[in-house]
Amino acid sequence: MPSNHRNDPRKRSPAASTLTPEERQLYTVQVNLAAHSEMLKVEKSRLVVVDGPNTGRELVFAKSIVRIGSNEKNDLVLAEDNTVSRFHCEIRQVRDEYLLVDHASTNGTYVGKLRVREAFLYPNCEILVGNSLIRFVPLVEEVPIHPIEDTHYGDIIGSAPAMKKIYGLLDKVAPSELSVVIEGETGTGKELVSRAIHTHSRRKDGPLVIFDCSAFPENLLESELFGHEKGAFSGAIRTHRGVFERAEGGTVFFDELGEMSVSLQPKFLRALESGEIRRVGGERPIRVDVRVVAATNRDLAQMVEEGSFRRDLFYRLAKVRLRLPPLRERSEDLGLLVDHFLSDLRTRQPAVHQARAFSGEALELMGQYDWPGNVRELRNVVERASTFADGDTVTVEDLPHDLQARLGRPPRSAASAAAIVADIDPGTGLKEAKEKLIEQFERDYLVGLLERHDMNISQVAREAGIDRRHVYRLMKKYDITLPDR
Repeated sequence: MPSNHRNDPRKRSPAASTLTPEERQLYTVQVNLAAHSEMLKVEKSRLVVVDGPNTGRELVFAKSIVRIGSNEKNDLVLAEDNTVSRFHCEIRQVRDEYLLVDHASTNGTYVGKLRVREAFLYPNCEILVGNSLIRFVPLVEEVPIHPIEDTHYGDIIGSAPAMKKIYGLLDKVAPSELSVVIEGETGTGKELVSRAIHTHSRRKDGPLVIFDCSAFPENLLESELFGHEKGAFSGAIRTHRGVFERAEGGTVFFDELGEMSVSLQPKFLRALESGEIRRVGGERPIRVDVRVVAATNRDLAQMVEEGSFRRDLFYRLAKVRLRLPPLRERSEDLGLLVDHFLSDLRTRQPAVHQARAFSGEALELMGQYDWPGNVRELRNVVERASTFADGDTVTVEDLPHDLQARLGRPPRSAASAAAIVADIDPGTGLKEAKEKLIEQFERDYLVGLLERHDMNISQVAREAGIDRRHVYRLMKKYDITLPDR
């Protein structure tokens, strides 16, 4: 029986769909890293035991689910009250409200004088759990964000002003339980940011499970997310634990979130709000305790307006939205990144990669490139160039020929020049010749990747530093088809 406060408009926060842009900032924070300093608004709540055996006990939380009971595994433990059930009740954050759910407790859960199974809480209401009276107080804490003057944060490398501000934001967000959506182009380092959030969080000793939403066909996504029971469908020869179960006590990183089908989004949202999942073919709900970090190279806000991404799911996930700058917007980090990649390659493959630096001319030429694949593409270029370098310095001639061609600088080697001349008709203009060279490289490069990765589009896209849609566009452009399986 729900509390009568649920339908009182004076007690409820507005629904997300009715918020003005200014009001939405109270619930979803998109940090403006261009500003010199920012205030991050963090929604928290306080539970204070005001009467009963545990009087004075207090819990301040920013989690989406808080469990109350006498068992030590709860967030608010009321062990001294023998009228409290082991797992008595829990408080769930449902969009912009807090829902109290009783777990069939022996002595019931009350809001005011009303016994409830479920009830939306209102500021300063009192909850009776056994003989313990608990006051619920919502809070909004403003946390200042200051840039961190360093060249790295975890495995993230960069000393550009934009990166220092990101480090400052991560330092405040990571220890919290806030869900984060990381936005940015392909190859900007979204997975590294997710790892940094996990490593600097209270969940660092738990697992970090990475799930690529674009890597599975729609008919397998539900099974991969929530797991399945043996015999649930044809081919289910054993019980399978989904990513939520595997990440218990830790963090799940959902990459390419924008690729999740609209039909699966309601079940995904329900799992986040309830803290429970049900395996495909299973009958019992399974409680899970995970933190969610997601990433996308698409504009989720625009997808919400277009109806291809649920508005309530967006506001549930995007408590903090963080945009990673593309490499072309932090070109001053180019040399730092090159040195880091060279050092890493020498450590891992000393017999193959002996180069210790890039020449000034090579770095200058690379600085003129717009790096559509961002840091991931830069790493590939460093690896390829250092492989072919003869000495301890990578020169312009060692840079990949396609990069030189894109910048209007054809390779200088006689063999390459002869091949270009032989393949271009007399009278062809410079622009057309350059485009032809690039197209030939693109096709050969793509075919090589497809063969090496056994036609796995996700792996091809990851190595090439482009998204899967771009791979499909190139395949269509060059009339490359996948073989029948």
